Amino acid sequence: MPERVGDYYNLMPLDSSQANVPHKSRTFRYQTISYKATHTRTNAVCYLKRIMGCKLPTARLYDVVEAWKKIIHANIVQLREVFLTKDFDDEQPSIVFVYDFIPCCETLQKRHFSSNNSVLKGWANPYNLSGEDRPFSAGKGTSHTGLLPESLIWEYVVQISSLIRTLHGVSLACRCLNLSRILVDGDSKAGRGKSRVWLSGVGIADILDGSINGTVHQHILNDLQDFGRLILMLACNSIVGAQKEHLQTSLEIVQRNYSHDLKNLILHFLLPSNTSKPKTINECMPMIGARFYAQIDNLHVRGDILENELAKELDCGRLFRLICKLDALLERPEHSMNQVWSETGDRYILKLFRDFVFHSVGFDGEPTIDIAHIVQCLNKFDAGSHDKICLTSRDEQNVIIVSYSELHQAFERAFTELMNYGSTGSS
Repeated sequence: MPERVGDYYNLMPLDSSQANVPHKSRTFRYQTISYKATHTRTNAVCYLKRIMGCKLPTARLYDVVEAWKKIIHANIVQLREVFLTKDFDDEQPSIVFVYDFIPCCETLQKRHFSSNNSVLKGWANPYNLSGEDRPFSAGKGTSHTGLLPESLIWEYVVQISSLIRTLHGVSLACRCLNLSRILVDGDSKAGRGKSRVWLSGVGIADILDGSINGTVHQHILNDLQDFGRLILMLACNSIVGAQKEHLQTSLEIVQRNYSHDLKNLILHFLLPSNTSKPKTINECMPMIGARFYAQIDNLHVRGDILENELAKELDCGRLFRLICKLDALLERPEHSMNQVWSETGDRYILKLFRDFVFHSVGFDGEPTIDIAHIVQCLNKFDAGSHDKICLTSRDEQNVIIVSYSELHQAFERAFTELMNYGSTGSS
């Protein structure tokens, strides 16, 4: 493992089972290794996709890379740069694709098809032991408890169709629309599974080909068919559900357990068009219908949750800065022998206030730790509340009644004096 590759260092393989052993990608047909790395100048954490044994085409390559770098979408992992490198000490240089790093996520395949029987998951009822299709009547009355909720499938439909619409709108194609390339937010095993998705690996196929416009129309049609196939696999909860020999049984499962809109959407994009007019991703909107509003509502709810959590962190940061200033002000050892800097007046009541906040004791002299008391006092102190408190010295010989507003003013004067101490002391 090299210490540095291009402008990136601290490389770490994302799949521990790979270690430093490449595997052949089914999507891109070359040996690949994925890394997490840090940019040397920005310290941004990035995702590096290394492709081995492939010569980078030169014709119109710059235009292809720039076209993909301009794609910014909430459900697409953005491509940052592409470069050739010999830092891995291979016989041939490797092509490295740099993307944004999306932490705490897993692929759709791992989220929904990671059990031991992932190939046949959800397919015990539709088939006999011999593997032949069971008659439609045999499936009636059975409970498909392993199937995904329809609301979750529609969330995937809305997000995936949105990213397809963005790419097709600028004459680009996904060319990697499969379960292993779609990332899902959260960790289902830890009980934190969410439904935000990202499409990863975009642009690799076009860049390796060195061209976009040649067969883009066919690639767009393939995207739409892959979209229908993907939704069918999710609806049947089976990877083999989209295979041609199982298609009829798969559609029967969808018809028995989901709405007609979902079945019509799958059929519309999975089957070839009977008309001369090409299909577009916009044709899924009538089938999504009012479910689109549910998706918008979910986004606003999630935004509110994140905003509330951010507000809490901002409050924590504000109180932390306040504590830092207070500790920097009191009991400074370099001024212990300086009578000019004796802790009298403003600094004395601030020292008593610190004891009131952090060093409180119970009736029997036992120490008490009350986080709510600490946070409440610091908030009132920062806001300059007019509420009054009783401050007592450690020897209980001095008692001072003071308001938070007076404490705040004393704090500002003392901190200003500390900041100006260097200039006044030297003069």
